[in-house]
Amino acid sequence: MDPVELAKRRVGTALHGKWTLDRLIDSGGMACVFAATHRNGNRVAIKLLHPGVARNDDARNRFLNEGYAANRVGHPGAVKVLDDDVTADGAVFLVMELLTGETLADRIERAPIPAELALFIGDQVLDVLAAAHEKNIIHRDIKPANVFLTEEGTVKLLDFGFARVREGGETLTQTRDGIVIGTASFMAPEQAMARREQVGARTDLWAVGATLFTSLSGQTVHQGKTMVDRLLAAADKPARPLASVVPTIASEVADVVDRALQFKIEDRWPDARSMQNAVRNAYEDLTGMELPDPGRTSVLPVVPSVARPPSPPAAPAANLDDEIDIELSVAFELQPRGDTDKPATLEISEDDIDDASLISASMIQEVPTPED
Repeated sequence: MDPVELAKRRVGTALHGKWTLDRLIDSGGMACVFAATHRNGNRVAIKLLHPGVARNDDARNRFLNEGYAANRVGHPGAVKVLDDDVTADGAVFLVMELLTGETLADRIERAPIPAELALFIGDQVLDVLAAAHEKNIIHRDIKPANVFLTEEGTVKLLDFGFARVREGGETLTQTRDGIVIGTASFMAPEQAMARREQVGARTDLWAVGATLFTSLSGQTVHQGKTMVDRLLAAADKPARPLASVVPTIASEVADVVDRALQFKIEDRWPDARSMQNAVRNAYEDLTGMELPDPGRTSVLPVVPSVARPPSPPAAPAANLDDEIDIELSVAFELQPRGDTDKPATLEISEDDIDDASLISASMIQEVPTPED
């Protein structure tokens, strides 16, 4: 049966007699997400791996890793995974907090966002990453679709399904050499080239820089007609300076983003806290105000109109449907041929990723309806 049709048929049923699936929020090739209610009245999101996919051990393990890694971070900005279990027909599912709002990808699809809002969001994301990196957790899939802006004015980092976790020098979530993990438009060069030993905290910082670049410009760092084009560009081309796309951007903001996007790992911000401090300084220079402490409040700041600098003009319309919303996270194996010193990505094709896309946890959102 078609997975989407199967997902629709699950609406109204109860998992193990306690989680009633109220509404299908979204469905993809690998998983579907429901708004659900526990028998005690608690409302949650259920992310359920399609039964056919659940028979693949790698997909199943990566799916369950999302809950393990997110909870291990122990930060209020990381989406909470409350439980995991298996349905009667063998589908693995996660029970997660239900978020109401929109992803950053949804927000910037309408228009690039003001610099002060981008800096606020970047500050919150970096605070989560600092906590994750301190526990040897590398997210590996930072992008606008995995940054959630709640109706309450908080920022949540989603989808730790690709996270790499190390404990006591041992990698608990192993990725084989030659496997590309992430989303092409937001991959650092070492990630696009599948150089697993080089992927680390600064890889996440490159992706934060790419997320800010897209938030401010409406464009991805590297242009290309297809995901593969952008993957190849990420592997061997330096990032464009932000000011080349948004000429009116404040230099303080451009400096933060451009350093994060340096091609060489050692030229980027040394760690998440250093980049976060730079973001906070840029915000203060821009607005004359300090960002709220992420540890005390995550409410989106209201900047007085007299302190608000002119917002950058919208960049030429980018096809964000192609570049952000439908560009799913992928994990696929590269098959290099010939000169092994060349990036393995040079031999990739669209066919390599047909069955490897994973639905993003950014689908964990509820669209309010009148009956709510």
